[in-house]
Amino acid sequence: MMKTILYSDRLQLRDLTSADWPNFLRLQLDESVQQYIRPVDTEDNLKKSFDQRNRPYQFECGQWLSLVIERLDNQQFVGLIGFRCDDLALKRAEVGYLIAPEQQGNGYATESLRAVIDWGALQFDMHKYIALCCHENQASRKVLENVGFVQEGTLRQNTCINKQWFDDCYFGLLTSQRV
Repeated sequence: MMKTILYSDRLQLRDLTSADWPNFLRLQLDESVQQYIRPVDTEDNLKKSFDQRNRPYQFECGQWLSLVIERLDNQQFVGLIGFRCDDLALKRAEVGYLIAPEQQGNGYATESLRAVIDWGALQFDMHKYIALCCHENQASRKVLENVGFVQEGTLRQNTCINKQWFDDCYFGLLTSQRV
């Protein structure tokens, strides 16, 4: 089983463990965190998702690798960041992140995303990264752009959250052009 621990200037990114269930659940149930991602799900469904993400990671299967983001100075929980092989032949990976509301605005999403992208480029020889982001989610769009992602398209009315349709922006980053 591969253990994943990544470091940046202020953060540690580590494998999800069973002890992380309370923080995982808190982020998934927080409507302010989920407002542009998906409708808040039931605790039973979230537990199944957590258990699936807590299994040994297999890159080739396209499953999500969920990493816990913690501050280096005090091991305080910051959020989660995910990475999955979208297309093995094309060397393309998808990324996503959730930052706890009290940790937002500190640059942690940008810093952890850079660490995951650099790691993926070295570990798996990724050619390209993709990310979906709700058009209205200006903070997340800014994170992606700060890391070097470029909006490559718009998926019109692609996500329905609480009976409201949202456009998703499709972002891409070529590994050779990462910032």
